[in-house]
Amino acid sequence: MKIKENLITLKCVLFCFFGGISCLFPFLLNHMTSKGLTKDMSWIISTVAACVAILGPAIAGPVADKFAGGFGGSKISKSGTYLRVMIAICMILSAVFYPLLLAIPTVVKTPPEVTFICDEQGGAIIQEGCGPEKTCYNWNEEERGLLKVSKCRFTCESDIKLTSTTTTISPEEYTSTASEEYDGADYNDSDLVEVEPKDDDEDEYEFPRRSNATMDVIPLPHLCYTRDNGDGICEVFSKYSNPIALNVNLKPSNGHYSDNGTEELCKYHIGNNFRCRIPEKITSNLTAVAPDCRPIVRCDLFEPYNISQGGKLVVSECGYSNISFWLYLITRSIADIFPAAVVTLLDAAVIIATRETSTGRGDVGKQFAAGVLGFALFAPIISNVDVWSDGEVDVMTVSLISFAVLMVLGAIIILVDGKMPLSPPEWWWHTRCGLLAMPMSSVKKYGLEIGALSLILVMLGIFWNAIDVYLPWRIASLGGPPVIVGLSITIGALFAIFFMLIAERFVDYCGHTNLLITAFVLYIIQYTGMAFITEAWFLLICEALEIFTLHLLWITAVLYLRHLIPRKFTVSGQALPVIAHFCLGRVIGAYIGGFAHSGDKFQFIEFHQWMAVAAAIIAIIYFFSYHMYLKPKCAAPTQHPPRPTPALIQNGNGSYTPLRVYHNGRAKKGQFRY
Repeated sequence: MKIKENLITLKCVLFCFFGGISCLFPFLLNHMTSKGLTKDMSWIISTVAACVAILGPAIAGPVADKFAGGFGGSKISKSGTYLRVMIAICMILSAVFYPLLLAIPTVVKTPPEVTFICDEQGGAIIQEGCGPEKTCYNWNEEERGLLKVSKCRFTCESDIKLTSTTTTISPEEYTSTASEEYDGADYNDSDLVEVEPKDDDEDEYEFPRRSNATMDVIPLPHLCYTRDNGDGICEVFSKYSNPIALNVNLKPSNGHYSDNGTEELCKYHIGNNFRCRIPEKITSNLTAVAPDCRPIVRCDLFEPYNISQGGKLVVSECGYSNISFWLYLITRSIADIFPAAVVTLLDAAVIIATRETSTGRGDVGKQFAAGVLGFALFAPIISNVDVWSDGEVDVMTVSLISFAVLMVLGAIIILVDGKMPLSPPEWWWHTRCGLLAMPMSSVKKYGLEIGALSLILVMLGIFWNAIDVYLPWRIASLGGPPVIVGLSITIGALFAIFFMLIAERFVDYCGHTNLLITAFVLYIIQYTGMAFITEAWFLLICEALEIFTLHLLWITAVLYLRHLIPRKFTVSGQALPVIAHFCLGRVIGAYIGGFAHSGDKFQFIEFHQWMAVAAAIIAIIYFFSYHMYLKPKCAAPTQHPPRPTPALIQNGNGSYTPLRVYHNGRAKKGQFRY
């Protein structure tokens, strides 16, 4: 296998860049968690950063094509210096912005103990104050929010203790919640339920009863309030009820609430004309045990500090601050712009260096194989750092430093090597001679196919990012070691190196569209497997499918766009798959993928099952729409160049016909196996 010396440094740049990517992106999600950001904050950051990253390829593509110029361009454009400088600048800026994430202060939050009480006069939230001064949060009375209450029971106000009063019971442990329209009536016989007395060590209900009781009749707690439209409703809580969601507003605390004279607590009254029914039977039973008892209904709060579970109280956490969240969001969003731009520029550089110059034709796949090697090598090493160092070395510090070093090294290599064949595509060869002519009208002619391909790449990006962005959370939920995060990158990339070496022949043999359809089929398998896998190590089997759903897919997209886009827009053409797959696809994928991790395991399974069904439907629609409509409509008719009668040249030895040489004459548009 002959190695082209003028492409060695390009391979080194690809190795450094994609090696740096594998050092960084698999660990960003856990880094946000280590900074004290909630899952919901990480969800927002992952989605917004992908949206802002669109600016990278959207700006880099047109700017690079503008600098390339046309026939008779400047010396800088002819030598390809513009492209090398742009790549180096973006790599250096990436190395500058990402390490700034280490300087963002860690959010140290302490969730205060909290409980819910109500009686005939109204309801309130009782919460532990923050700091030595027991500071209470100053609520805005106009803002409503969701509170989920569970384990409601009748008790005395003097019995309130804030030790372990919140609950994290999963919703599937409950079966039903009853509700009825509130008409102001008192309890009736249907509200009374007979229950057996519990043992002394049980704590499901704190209902005081007589010691000689063998069977008590206990009314169910009714939580009554007024809706936004003025209608009254009562939520009935039983032993088998789901957590009840209450859309309420909280009033500022008026001083402190004394807990048996031993602790000062914050008391936030609830608006909405809220009250709880307490029947006379309950009052008489409670006062019989404790004459000074003031009867109330008391409930635990279900995940009060989780935004996705109705965490209105999250802003009242001790130590809560939005500063770290906004700093991380802004820094990460700006930083993500530059790797997206580098991917666009490097894709164009590989196409130009191997297909668009007169210095000889190289193999696209062999160049990307070097990048895939770097992508496979570094991730498992970084993920195992804390194991080797016994936890003394921070993984994210090593990750960001390694990323910065590789980015700077790649920038130096591409700046130093002035012989890298990155001169712009030679327009004169394609247009002046009439060979492989690709006029501007081809954009309009193949616009439908370009648009269809972009849409397919967006959908494939959604499927890939909905899994890949949140994979560290899934591994952690299954109790897997951190090294699996790194191996999930390696398992697909390592085996993909072989396919990269034969990528062009493989893509040409299988056809671009057939490989894209295959990617959707493999997502059916991957999402189905992800839904039912309960052992973290088995996730690597699903990640091995990235050989086709990421690496070969990307080669296919790069080569496909190279055929469809005029040479004058080479870089802009390569920006399209980056925007579609890694930006728009990541925006939607990161957003909908967050829902799978915001609930219980049944929500996770259901999400992945529906995604598998969606992949199957899209694969079927794509297959039939392409072969029955797009392919016949977009296929160019086979044309042969005119063959005029050659002139005879006479010399002393007779006459002969000169050979006609056609540059890539068989590679006319429409001849590729799309």
